[in-house]
Amino acid sequence: MGKRISAAVGGVVVALGIYAAAGMLSPIPARPVHPAPAQPSEVKPPAVAVTVVDPTPARLAIPAIGVDAKIEARGLDSDRNLATAQDFNDVAWYDLGPRPGEPGNAIVNGHVSWWTGDAVFTHLSRLRAGDIISVTRADGEVVSFKVTSKQVVDANARIGALFAPSPKATLTLITCSGIWNPLRQSDTQRLLVSASLV
Repeated sequence: MGKRISAAVGGVVVALGIYAAAGMLSPIPARPVHPAPAQPSEVKPPAVAVTVVDPTPARLAIPAIGVDAKIEARGLDSDRNLATAQDFNDVAWYDLGPRPGEPGNAIVNGHVSWWTGDAVFTHLSRLRAGDIISVTRADGEVVSFKVTSKQVVDANARIGALFAPSPKATLTLITCSGIWNPLRQSDTQRLLVSASLV
């Protein structure tokens, strides 16, 4: 009986030894490999060019009479007349009306003379039909007009057509004409040069 027990115990020990050896020789289960978190892409989308549009008139050029002038934005003076430029070498755009190139009639005026001599529109009367007038906008775009006609009117004339709405883009240049009236401190007439968008 004792031998059987010893043999049985010995068998269990041998079996446990074989099992332990088998366990030691068995491969260790591989740890699950988790993929590294995706890094945010470093590729940037292409920049989108932004075009700044500013149709405010900045300069007036009339090659036929050598004019290249700054444009001042002006409205009406205290007498409800078109305000003139503060610098006699500049021209004044009537900023209560359309900008040059927009539908309607844009109005630009300038002095014909100054107490020192010539001014920006001294030679405006020399313009002829077909002469080109160019307006450079604040955004660099250039709109061009072709002279169509000229007329001389009384200094006190009120011409509604100058301010009337129109689907066409036109430009009117205005300066003094006639003779000097010392009582009114103004010339007796106005020269109007009309031009159409090219």
